[in-house]
Amino acid sequence: MRPRKRLIACVAALLLATGGCVDLEEIAQFAEVSQGVGKAFPVIADEAAASCNRANSFITEKNQVTPLPCEIYPALKPSLVKVNAALFDYIASLGKLASADLSNIPGGWDSLPDDLEDADPEISPDNLAAAVAASELANAITSLLMKGYRQREVSKVIGESNTAVQEVTRFLSGYAAGKYHQSLKDEWRYERSYCDAMATTAEPLASDLLARKCNADKSRIDLQLQAIEDYEKSLATIAETHKKLDEQRKHWDAKQLSKDLGPAIISLGNAAVSVNNAF
Repeated sequence: MRPRKRLIACVAALLLATGGCVDLEEIAQFAEVSQGVGKAFPVIADEAAASCNRANSFITEKNQVTPLPCEIYPALKPSLVKVNAALFDYIASLGKLASADLSNIPGGWDSLPDDLEDADPEISPDNLAAAVAASELANAITSLLMKGYRQREVSKVIGESNTAVQEVTRFLSGYAAGKYHQSLKDEWRYERSYCDAMATTAEPLASDLLARKCNADKSRIDLQLQAIEDYEKSLATIAETHKKLDEQRKHWDAKQLSKDLGPAIISLGNAAVSVNNAF
């Protein structure tokens, strides 16, 4: 089975199972579906850098636009991938998933602020503070996996980690995804300028071929832009769902968990398919 079809089949199977489970099964399903979104992040990061380089490739004598600073994307990638992994590994650990074991917990959190500032000297103090909250999630993963938590303890960790989840999702959505979204928009802005400039001087056949390529690239970029927006929506879903779990953690029951997490599982499943189709 192809990876994309396997993902869709997995999501569909999980959606059928959200109607009345007991204990923490809804949380496990929510965690599992979320991984299809989180694992795509490094590919999105690479594509943002490639998109920036493609944009600069359209700078010519007839299309004299300002070169974009593409070096920022590979410089930022290690820190942003680490923050994204902390969030999704934390969510996975809540579901007791094998993918979230102690060997996957990255270290080096003390250097994260310096690493981000070295990569982007203009990053705001607010974004730095939000990113550093990921270290709290890494600590929560360690607690969950080393101490064998169940419902009472999981609810405690959710309560202790909710602020960090809200901060990290806000950072990934506003800063990381925002930069990647802008890179793709810049690519099309530069390519459209190039296409317009060249179309006026090209021979009819060459002009037609150019128009076909430009239209095809526009379709690809639109698909990728939508996928990044779906990634951002998935972060909002995670933040909202985690907040609900926190608010209700002292009186969880199967019916309420199913009601709260069912729509979130569907939303994350749709986002996973969108992101994996585009990237």
